[in-house]
Amino acid sequence: MFRNFANAFSFLTIIPLFEVGEFDAKALARSMSAFPLVGLVLGGLLVAAHIVVGVHLPPLLEAVLLVTILWYATGGFHLDGLADTMDGIWSGRGRERALEIMKDSRVGAHGASSMVLLILAKVAAIAVLPGYMKAAALIVAPSLGRGGVVLLAHKSLYARPTEGLASPYTEHLDANTVNTALLISGAISLVAGLGGVLAFLGVMGWALFLRKRFNAKMGGITGDMLGFCEETGEVIALILMVLAA
Repeated sequence: MFRNFANAFSFLTIIPLFEVGEFDAKALARSMSAFPLVGLVLGGLLVAAHIVVGVHLPPLLEAVLLVTILWYATGGFHLDGLADTMDGIWSGRGRERALEIMKDSRVGAHGASSMVLLILAKVAAIAVLPGYMKAAALIVAPSLGRGGVVLLAHKSLYARPTEGLASPYTEHLDANTVNTALLISGAISLVAGLGGVLAFLGVMGWALFLRKRFNAKMGGITGDMLGFCEETGEVIALILMVLAA
């Protein structure tokens, strides 16, 4: 599990905590079992920041800082996937053209708008969380977002004819890896009590919906779609925990 965690951490963040070589496709797929643990570490980083600055800053300003820390730690990796996915799917074009748009490094109006709205949703949700639940929610949301990615990749096809970022997951992801990731995600969600359980069910249901939708509409998934699932999953988790609170 340690090697899986090291690979997952190096792949999902820009924090130079581990030295790893080139990512082998099968090893990368196995590392998905540790995706929720990477979210747990990132959540712990947010909690540490909350403890240090939370008593000194108003909730809204603190929420902006926390979202910025999470963005920086991941290098904006998943936000880019969110923007590309929205540009492609909302383009109104056919499957092949939509995939071409998603591969374009330029960000269109739909992508830019989606990033702004998602960041606003994260900031607002964190800001309105009651103090007694904020630390737990900061831990649970990043973990569930990354757990949902595993469920999306499971039993999905790869949408492009050539290998890409998501192809190791669709080709080599096995049931044991998925079950381990879901078990870890579920255990972490208990930190937030009933709100965490509600968030777990909501995020995993969203991932299953996306899997059905993407495979039907786009012929499979891409790395951008995994990023889309992660980012939207975090927001869904935060909103559901706000509602539960």
